[in-house]
Amino acid sequence: MATKHAVYASSSLGVHDRRWIAALEACGFEIDVRTDGEDLVEAVSDARPADAPVLAGPLDTVARSLVGLPRPVIGLSWGYDLQQGHSKATSLDGLGWIKDLDGLVVDSPVTRDLAMSLGLPGERIALIPWGVDLKVFTPDGARMAAADHGFAPGSRVVLSLRTHDDLYRTHDIIEAFARAAAQKPELVLIMGGDGPLASEHRARVAHLGLADRVRFIGRVDEHELPALLRGAELYVTASETDGSSVTLMQAMACGTPIAASANAGNEWWIVEGETGHEFAVGDVAALADLMTNLSDTSALVAAALERVRKRGDWARNRLKLVEVMSFGSSKGFG
Repeated sequence: MATKHAVYASSSLGVHDRRWIAALEACGFEIDVRTDGEDLVEAVSDARPADAPVLAGPLDTVARSLVGLPRPVIGLSWGYDLQQGHSKATSLDGLGWIKDLDGLVVDSPVTRDLAMSLGLPGERIALIPWGVDLKVFTPDGARMAAADHGFAPGSRVVLSLRTHDDLYRTHDIIEAFARAAAQKPELVLIMGGDGPLASEHRARVAHLGLADRVRFIGRVDEHELPALLRGAELYVTASETDGSSVTLMQAMACGTPIAASANAGNEWWIVEGETGHEFAVGDVAALADLMTNLSDTSALVAAALERVRKRGDWARNRLKLVEVMSFGSSKGFG
């Protein structure tokens, strides 16, 4: 059987990039990786074989620059690069070029529908949620207790794992926790991840007098995440926008109760009172109430687990890439 070739082009080489590269490899592709640190258009043009399709994202910074190359260009949406109404949104007027892509991978219905409204035919769009390894992320297994983080036994852990950035509104999580902590002395907060607001977050926690009740643990290795998630009584995400958040799905798969901002991407996963709890983006008071009123969530957890098993199985979802990478063949490629 002839070797299948593909180019992967991105502005970085982070954990999500590596996830897509590994998925392509699992589908039998030999991958040529090109990043934004080089002259990307020239680098992708020089990749061999010349007819190998390129999977490129984010859309606004990477895929857009590659449209029109003499090889299939399949865009890879990162959620925020298509969704509107948030701090990093590109105007719809600046997204008309999307219709010229040979194909597009999206991870939520909202991004698919927006791409279609911009003129990209539905048959050129593949909905592939960024799923999780359901053999690793399960409700059963080791749990990292509050005491493992230096908290008093009996502490109740609220967990955040998003990048410390305005887009993800991690500052809202700190402000909400400050309100909840004043009412519930057993609550503690663990903030994973890092980002441009990390120093500001630490300073704010110190100013609020909460340094003994908050732990900043930085980026967490994937193999440590299941135990960390199982040990939390609430996983929170306050982001302005999302497609299908991997950490949200990992929390659902581990049986961790969810409090999520009601953005269009999250609402495909979290339905208020069914699979978790929602709060309006920026509503610190509502998030504080959810932290304060932790109650029996067994029914929500069971429904969330069923949903992620149905929609978020990465071992199954990634196989769709075989079809995706053939997009453009009808134009004479490949």
